[in-house]
Amino acid sequence: MSLLVKGRREGRDIVQVTPASAGWRYVGFAAYRLAPGERQVVDLAGREVCVVVLSGRVNVDTGGARFDGIGGRASVFD
Repeated sequence: MSLLVKGRREGRDIVQVTPASAGWRYVGFAAYRLAPGERQVVDLAGREVCVVVLSGRVNVDTGGARFDGIGGRASVFD
């Protein structure tokens, strides 16, 4: 099994790795490219989540709590 996964250069969905596709038990990963003001809804009920902002700022609404202005880097190289 190869763990090399290449991201898409264009479009909203950059990459998605699920536990099933990677042969793992718990961990998955997804990356999205969003324009300012755009939303991404992800159903992660019952799962722990880590949000890593590669560039820009995001607001995260968990349904139970809201976190505004997470991030702030201009690029992944900042």
